[in-house]
Formats: sequence, structure tokens, C-alpha cells
Amino acid sequence: MVEIVKSTCQMCNRYCGIDVHIENNKMVKVEGMAEHLVSRGGICPKGLASVQYEYDPQRLTHPLKRVGERGEGKWKQISWDEALGITAENLSRIKEKYGAPAICFYKGQGGGWETNWTILRRFMNVLGSPNYSNHSQLCYIPLMMGMIHTIGGMAIPDVENTKCIVLWGFDPFTCCVANYGRRVIDAKQRGAKLIVIDPRFTPAGAKADIFVQPRPGTDGALALGMLNIIINEELYDKEFVANWTYGFDMLKKLAQEYPPERVQEITTIPVATIFELARTYGTVKPACISVGGNGLDQHTNSVQTSRVITNLIAISGNLDVQGGNVMQVPLPKTDLLFKDKLPVGLKAVDKHPLYSELWGVPGPDMLDAILNDVPYSLKALIVMGGDPARALSETERVTKALKKLDFIAVHELFMTGTAELADIVLPASSYFESSNLLTYAYNAAPPVNCNVVGLRKKVVEPPGECHSDLELLLQLAKIMGLGRYFPWNTGEEIFEDILKPAGITIEDLIKHPEGIVKYIPPEKLFKKYEKEGFVTPTKKVEFYSTLYEKYDYDPLPTFDEPAESPYSRPDLAKDYPLICGASIKPVLFTHNQYRTLPWLKRIMPEAWVEIHPLTAKKLGISDGEIVFVESPRGKIKVKAKFTQGIHLDTVYVPHGWGEPYAYGDPDNIITPSFPCEPLSGSTGNRAFLCRIIKDKGKENDKVLRVVG
Repeated sequence: MVEIVKSTCQMCNRYCGIDVHIENNKMVKVEGMAEHLVSRGGICPKGLASVQYEYDPQRLTHPLKRVGERGEGKWKQISWDEALGITAENLSRIKEKYGAPAICFYKGQGGGWETNWTILRRFMNVLGSPNYSNHSQLCYIPLMMGMIHTIGGMAIPDVENTKCIVLWGFDPFTCCVANYGRRVIDAKQRGAKLIVIDPRFTPAGAKADIFVQPRPGTDGALALGMLNIIINEELYDKEFVANWTYGFDMLKKLAQEYPPERVQEITTIPVATIFELARTYGTVKPACISVGGNGLDQHTNSVQTSRVITNLIAISGNLDVQGGNVMQVPLPKTDLLFKDKLPVGLKAVDKHPLYSELWGVPGPDMLDAILNDVPYSLKALIVMGGDPARALSETERVTKALKKLDFIAVHELFMTGTAELADIVLPASSYFESSNLLTYAYNAAPPVNCNVVGLRKKVVEPPGECHSDLELLLQLAKIMGLGRYFPWNTGEEIFEDILKPAGITIEDLIKHPEGIVKYIPPEKLFKKYEKEGFVTPTKKVEFYSTLYEKYDYDPLPTFDEPAESPYSRPDLAKDYPLICGASIKPVLFTHNQYRTLPWLKRIMPEAWVEIHPLTAKKLGISDGEIVFVESPRGKIKVKAKFTQGIHLDTVYVPHGWGEPYAYGDPDNIITPSFPCEPLSGSTGNRAFLCRIIKDKGKENDKVLRVVG
């Protein structure tokens, strides 16, 4: 007899409801949950293939201890208790010898990110180390910084009530098909205009009323050009600007430096298109801008680009109004971070203080501290649900850094690139094998007038000795003498504590697998600034940032040319004439996961490089031919794929190939690790220089692989 268990998919960071079919205590099928409040029955290919993920034969099921050299692949199977004991012993040894800050915790985008990240930070705070890291300098935090430092919070698009949607570097039809793409189509059917800004002609671009294709990394110049037109044609909200903004005259002066003719030279967008774009956004009211993907994050000018786009939202009268971009009203939750347990004045190893204030140590700063011992040495790394060896740029350099550490423990489902270099590998349970609390503020994009809370319900028992992230953190804390700060025995007890201010219990969530909605009345949702001001030093929208002035960053949202382009590095462009973006993220995969699943592998069996047919013709390359994409850092082997939807001088490769347990070459072999964006540490993964080389035969068939 088949039992259906209702839970939540976490094959990506979108929380879609699922019906899991169980037969003889084993999953046999996964379908979308029709009554789910956000996904409404939608499910993507990853979700459909998730049974194959659960029973992937390459999963780790028992702890492993390294017995050979790092990367040699020699392991001994040990028990969970022994592995945890070795981990605690080494962390305690390093803490005693070098101090707690010598320990760093790296967390990737594993299932249950939000709650697990909270408890991880609590663990590090009571341990006494400010060094918790991630790859988020490439994922959303640069955009978040630009918004928070300009308007004091996040302003999310009110898709349900808008008359104009701008998708800027974001294609919801390939990265969140079960929710956001559908909402955009619903808006178009109501008559809303759709503007898409993207260097690639994406599925979103195919649905657009206006499609705008800038040169990669020049979005900031385009936004300044739009400001130029909106200000000069007086399309801005004069009353709002006069009463609620700081630095308008300085912003106006900056915008005059970006007339449409100059912006055309920088971006390659025709002057007429720039005018059409600015006038449409400036006159169709209300309008909203969505920057929800990573299209603007992975550049060396990402934060200032986010700031100028935020300025566009504010100056046009679309900030915190129905149908515009609405300042988020968070769900009330208990603060479990224990920030006050960190010694006062203790410095993390970051070089980007405004980033670390929000989100810990950027990945590149972690690597610099390991390699250069500045500002002090990192000696131990715990990695949970992530793989810095494949997620961070310049794979060879990352591997060199990891090899230098005294101790590495990895908690994972598979033998990742980082796990290959670890001392202890702990097997992790999948999201089907443990419960977790899900709040839908960012990750599933519900309408702006509500917060949605859900429980990811445990569906099956974990194999072997697999444990969840929360189980590992609670057990490790108790072994290391920190148990008094972790009074819980189960994740459910943690969830209850988090939700107390919201008045929601775990019993409530169990009764409502579709999720619980907390609606926000209009009087508490729109124009909140009229009562409270903005959460900035001036209590206004800061076109001119007093915070950036204090930290000696440019207070105005200036445009800087990408650090590695034909214009900033003409010396490199002589040998590497093409602009490359490691930016294709098919809906089939999430980052570097799921390449082994048969259904998904059948649809996309290998990585490719998108290249314009005319560019390929000059290079003598045929469609489907095997080629090398080479940058100053290395080369990867891929298949040429012709497309007319890109500029002649650009090429694109997918992100996420190259895990040792899967196949292909890591795209981050060729991405740059520096220079970094000055405020966030983001790297230019979506705009760097490369060349395409034909595969001349077996003598050149040796592909650069970076393993231990």
C-alpha cells in the first residue's frame, strides 16, 4: 500500500510543497503538493528526480578518517562517535594552542539553510570565533548590501499588483519555475509590461515586451543612464525626493556624466532602447524591479550596481508602495545568535567589514587568511553542506589553501572536492531524512503582503550513520563543553523557540503541511517610512551614503568597469579576446549538485560553451565540437553550442560541473579570484577574459583537473 507524506522540497532554495509516495518504507515517487500556499502544485525537474537523489549509490553512509596524504583517497571507515570525538579533540587542541578564532566554519546551501545557519553562528559565537564563512559573496549578499545601505532594508517586488516588471539579471523561468515564473506570467496576463535586462537572450527575454542586452558587467552604467533620463525629463517623484532622500543634488550631478550616448558606448545598448527603457519604467506606475538571481552579484562592481538600481526604485516613486518594491516586514522570531558571547573587539579575518557585519567572512577573505596568515592564521575548517573547493573561484588556489590547514572536517552527502582533502568526513542526512523549519521571506517569494511558515517533515529514515546538520551541531557543542548553550535535544525544540514571537507552534505546522500564512495589513505594509523613517543614519534614502563615507568607500553609486575586460585589461585582451561568464544555471541543477541523477543527466549530459555562430566561424569551430575554454588561470574542456542570443565577443559556460564524484571540469578553474569587489569581496565570475582553443587531438586532451 502506498502512503503519501506531505513535505517540502529542498533540491534548491525554493520551498515547494511535495507529496512523497512511500511504499514498503521506501520513496517511490515525488509529486507537487496541489494545496501548497506558494508552489501550488508546481515542481521542477529536480524535484521530480529527487527519488534518485535520495537513493544515489554514491552517497556517503559512514564516517571516514583519512589514512593517507590529503587527496590521496585513502580512508578508514570509523563510527560516528569516534569521528565526532576526533573532530572535537582537534578543534579543542587548535583552540588551546592558537585561540578559538583560528577555527573557521564554512556553510554552503544545503537543505534547511536558514535555521541551520542560525544555530551554526550560535555555535561559533559561544566557541569564541567570529570566523564563519560561505560563498554568499557570489549569491545575493552584494545585492542585499546595496539595498540595506541605501534604504535600510530589502525592498521586494509586488508582482501581484504591479503594471510593469523589470527582471534585471534574473530569469525566473529557469531558476524558480514553480513559483516566480508563474507569477510573472500571471502579471503579464493582467496587462503588466515585462522588461528583461540580461546579456543572454533567456526564456524570460523571449517573453519580454522590451529586451535589453548590455555588455556583461555594465549594468551600473545602464542604471545611471536611466537615472539621467528620468531626472532630466522630470519623471521622478519630486515630493518623495524632497522629503525622504539625502544627496539628490550629488546624485543628479553624477547622472549627468552618463548621457545615453555615453551609456551606449559602455553597454552597447542603442540610445533609442535606453530612452525606451527609462521612459517606460519612469511613466508606467506602479513598477517593480526584481534582481533575485545572481546576475548582478558575481561582478567586481556588484554593490554599487545594486545601490544605483535601488536609487532608481526610490526616485521613481516605486518604493514601499503597492505594486512597487515593498520594504519587507519580517516574521517575528527569537534571536538565538548569542552575539554577546563573542569577546568585545574580536576581529574576524575579513577585509570587507560591511559584508561581515551582515553575513560573516567572504570566501575569498577566508582563503587569503589561510594562505597569508593575515590578519592571523586559520588552522581548522569545518565544512557543512557546501564545497569551497568547487564553489570559490580559481580552483587551484582554493585547493592550495585547503591543503595548508591543520585540520578539516566535512559534513556532506557525497565525496566532494573539499571532502577529498578532509581529515574527517561525516555523512549527512538528506532533506528527506530530517525535519526543519522553513520561513519563506526570500526563498520561495510569496506575495509581499504575507509571511509564510512551513515545516519540512521527515519522510524516511537516514541510511547508515547519516545525521542532520542540527544533530551534528548539537552533539559537537555538548562534546566540546558548550552544552549549556544548547539546551535542546531535537530540532523541533529549536523550532518552537524560534517561533514563539510569531505565535506558531510545531503542532500548528504539522496540521498545515501546506504552510501557515501571517498576513500583513496594508497600513503596516506600505509607506512605513512616513511613521518610522528609513533605517539609515539620516533616516532617509541615502543617494549619498554617509555610511560609505565613514568607511572611505565612494558615497555615490559610481560605475567601475569590470576588473577583467577588454577595456580595463587591454594587455590581457590581446591573448584572451572574449568575455566569458560562468553563469549558465540550468533548472536541472543547483550549483554543483545533482549531476549524477540519471533523469537529469539524460537531459543535459555534459557542459558546453555558448558561442555565437559568427564568432565560431572565425575560429573554425563547428557546433557540437569539443573545445577548450582558457583563461589566464587555466582551461576546461567543453562542447561548443551555437546560439545567436549573445554578443559576438561573449561566451558562456554553465556553473557547477566538476565534482569528483560526478564528471566534467570545474568552471572555477578559469574564474578569477581577484581583484575582488571592494565592499563585498565578490569575484568577477560573470565577466572575465578567455579564449577558445580547438581540441587538436589526444596530445592536447589532458584536461586540467584539480584534486588533492
